[in-house]
Amino acid sequence: MNKLKKVQLYLDPDNLALVDELARELKVTRSKIMRDALDAVATRYVKAKELIKPKKSQKNALLEMAGIEESKTGTVGLNVDEIYLND
Repeated sequence: MNKLKKVQLYLDPDNLALVDELARELKVTRSKIMRDALDAVATRYVKAKELIKPKKSQKNALLEMAGIEESKTGTVGLNVDEIYLND
């Protein structure tokens, strides 16, 4: 079993009463109920985070295309005026 670390938690009295009632009925500890509840909620948050995290295909297509065509000389950005003035 993983080593558990002690933390302090402040709860609303109604929530604490509910947890205590569940603990008595289920014959488990108050801490076990809180760990299980936290584990379930944390798992949901991780799934929600994955759903809202932008995937590569959802990023700005124009930014992804930047630099897609490489210059033969490597200096297109430096001599763009020469290109247009020579026409």
